[in-house]
Amino acid sequence: MKASTLAGIRKKIDALDRRVAGLLARRFALALVITRNGLKKKFTDPAREKRVLGNAAAAAGSPEFGRAARAIFAEVIRQTKKIQKC
Repeated sequence: MKASTLAGIRKKIDALDRRVAGLLARRFALALVITRNGLKKKFTDPAREKRVLGNAAAAAGSPEFGRAARAIFAEVIRQTKKIQKC
């Protein structure tokens, strides 16, 4: 792979990373709305978490990407719970 091609691909990845980070910030903010408005007392909802992980895996497309998305969203859920407890 040429350096210019690698640089171009990395530039696209960086742009996607910024979008993902922005979307995560919006997700975390919505989770705080739930907590601050007393809409949910428990931070753990296994059925909801299972749906979120399944949705992430399905949206990723291939089984390989699905496994990765499931792992990433498991961490997103973990971090969301930490934010909600603050």
